[in-house]
Amino acid sequence: MHEELYLVAYKDIEKKEIDEALWLKAMAMASGDKQRAKWAYIELRVDQMLRDPSLRRSAGKKIRKPNHQSGAYMMWFSIVFSIAIISIAAILDFNNLAFDITKGLKFLDIPSLLLVFCTSVFFGIAATSWRTYWRCWTFTFGGAKKVTINEARSVARCMNVMGNTAWKMGIVGTFIGGALFLQSMGKINNVNEAITIVFLTLVYGLIFKIFCYVAEQRVVNYYLH
Repeated sequence: MHEELYLVAYKDIEKKEIDEALWLKAMAMASGDKQRAKWAYIELRVDQMLRDPSLRRSAGKKIRKPNHQSGAYMMWFSIVFSIAIISIAAILDFNNLAFDITKGLKFLDIPSLLLVFCTSVFFGIAATSWRTYWRCWTFTFGGAKKVTINEARSVARCMNVMGNTAWKMGIVGTFIGGALFLQSMGKINNVNEAITIVFLTLVYGLIFKIFCYVAEQRVVNYYLH
């Protein structure tokens, strides 16, 4: 805990959440040199937190250490279970109550998948950073060893942006597909299959939105509450 207090004090300076009286003392000790005062402030702040139990408890809330993997296992199970249910629904022939793999292939549209997934990821990175995007995986599946409140908030924000972008791109893709469908309607042999492809982008977007929402809530509940 002692070493972690230094991290808390450093993060407080980064976020400009400092004790003004303590900062003035650090400036006086450093003869007005802000860089030296920064490190002096950290030492003073750590000493202050060590002497004050209430400050230590407050600092403890800023750094969380995951102590179990049950949530991560449930996250994996939920994703696998959801994909399995969706796959079964896609390949099941309800008339004959039999599985038809070729039927499931009709629900696979690579351009729609790329439109939703790639765009969502790029916007998530643009809104936060590459580092935050990679943390989405470690934080969501419980692989993070030490997490600060600020980092957890960034990951939750990235998940939120990706999820919202996904379903909105699904709507955009559906409109684009609908326009192309209307333009080529006279040349299409199987109208039902064409309509299915039109709505696939929206389906992909909503599925990805659900996954991102659940991941975001896991990060919020596990690291921020």
